[in-house]
Amino acid sequence: MSEIPLEIRGLTHRYGEHAALNEVNLSISTGELVAVLGPSGCGKTTLLRAVAGLVTPLAGEILIGGASVVSDGVERIGAEKRRVGLVFQEYALFPNMTVAANIGFALPKKERDVRVQKMLERVDLEAFGSRLPAQLSGGQQQRVALARALAGRPQLMLLDEPFANVDASLHARLGDELVQTLRQEGAACLLVTHDSADALMLADRVAVVVDEGEGGRVVQVASPQELYQRPSTQAVARLTGPAWFLEGQADGDSVMTAIGVLRLMSPRQGQVTLVIRPEQLVFQPQADGEHNVVSWQYMGRGYRAVCEVDGGVLVGVDCRDSTGSQKGTVTASCPVWAL
Repeated sequence: MSEIPLEIRGLTHRYGEHAALNEVNLSISTGELVAVLGPSGCGKTTLLRAVAGLVTPLAGEILIGGASVVSDGVERIGAEKRRVGLVFQEYALFPNMTVAANIGFALPKKERDVRVQKMLERVDLEAFGSRLPAQLSGGQQQRVALARALAGRPQLMLLDEPFANVDASLHARLGDELVQTLRQEGAACLLVTHDSADALMLADRVAVVVDEGEGGRVVQVASPQELYQRPSTQAVARLTGPAWFLEGQADGDSVMTAIGVLRLMSPRQGQVTLVIRPEQLVFQPQADGEHNVVSWQYMGRGYRAVCEVDGGVLVGVDCRDSTGSQKGTVTASCPVWAL
């Protein structure tokens, strides 16, 4: 098997006059989980469907396991021969077939029973093989869909918003189960999502896709930590979590801003835009403080004070408790990133 289960080169596609993808480049290594993160309508699903063989892109090339499956609008290997497993948002289980029959649907008869039993064990559904999909919870159906996709030993897994129909309370547990199952099977994976929490929690690397009117394109590919801490654009910063932006004048390792002199993650000179995360700031309540509190927001694990710091510019500060103060001072607790 090739060292690169998936390689995408210059992929471009349109639906009539609508540009869907614009020169997309991306690769996935063996055993790696890469998340494609972007807002609705940016071309994420088109990208996934092109890899699966459900859409033939107009230009560019897709290689799976080193073999070219489509190039410049010509399909070279059909969807059924690409050794790709696909899990849809809706799971697409056969309602009149048992769990075991769903998992073993495309398997050769001689290995079906053994492989189905292994996959049931892999997703912790050994006792559910004889049930119908309607008798399962949403989380269990998701695991059946994953088991069915993995049963044929694909070299590449494609997941389209796999937790879209799962209760928020199940997200973390199912995410852990998903990653563990993929690791055990040794499958590379392309996960498409608009949920930054899923992308940052599950992926080895994240590719951020945005559409600025000419089709979706990849603007940054990095580890979750790098993406969150050092986004390349304001759009990437917004997509990866709460972000506030301050203008400042940089001079080496420091920058002068509306909340004072801050330290920089890397030296810069001149006018810069700072990306501020709520946990990077500290709020000190003061009756005569220079910053007004616009609102206090309850966040579950604490509160967020939204403060006006410079002529209408707002920043959010994560606090353990709400003081109810209407004024205070905002400072930074650590170095910040400059675009």
